Amino acid sequence: MQTDHLLDRLLFAFLWSALLAYALLFAPPPPADLLAQIRDLALAQTTAVDPIAIAVFNLLGVLPLAFMAILLFETGTPNPWPFALGSFVLGGFILLPYLVLRDTHAPLDAAPSAFVRSVGSRVVGTLLLLIALGLVGFALVAGDPGAFAAQLLDSKFIAVMSVDLLVLTLALHRSAATDRRRRGQRLMGVRALAARAPLLGPLFYLAVRKPL
Repeated sequence: MQTDHLLDRLLFAFLWSALLAYALLFAPPPPADLLAQIRDLALAQTTAVDPIAIAVFNLLGVLPLAFMAILLFETGTPNPWPFALGSFVLGGFILLPYLVLRDTHAPLDAAPSAFVRSVGSRVVGTLLLLIALGLVGFALVAGDPGAFAAQLLDSKFIAVMSVDLLVLTLALHRSAATDRRRRGQRLMGVRALAARAPLLGPLFYLAVRKPL
């Protein structure tokens, strides 16, 4: 267990370093009108940005909620709230340092607030899974990989948010595995396989996770 915890810390530190290095050193230049591009992504303007980029942008709203469903039950230091809330804007840039520093040996809060219980409920987990499935389907059906690749090379915002999604996906898988261990919950058979699925697996786990 101690070795797994150390390996997770090292993984999260590596992911944070890689994300930061990419954003600062390797990402393409920012778009000419960043605010306009963010607006087009938020309003799903498919004539201006590719549907794959729109899906990535919206998935970066889904994953922070999934992290909240896991992290807000923690009672150790540091306090998870600033990092969880900040992840809606800064993504892995602020969330990964928390995952490096957090105390996974502290007990989980068995009597959290009504808000935390709601965020961590199966209902919210199911909604997150369905939204993610819809976004992935939208990207697959409507997206143009060639157009998306061109926007990756042309826009620092789209490039960095895409790398951020990859990094957060890996981090969420490890965080969900740690959460299962700390709660003593073991998935079997098809459920265990579904929980390992890329991106959607941790959301499936939240949809079937038993309350404390």
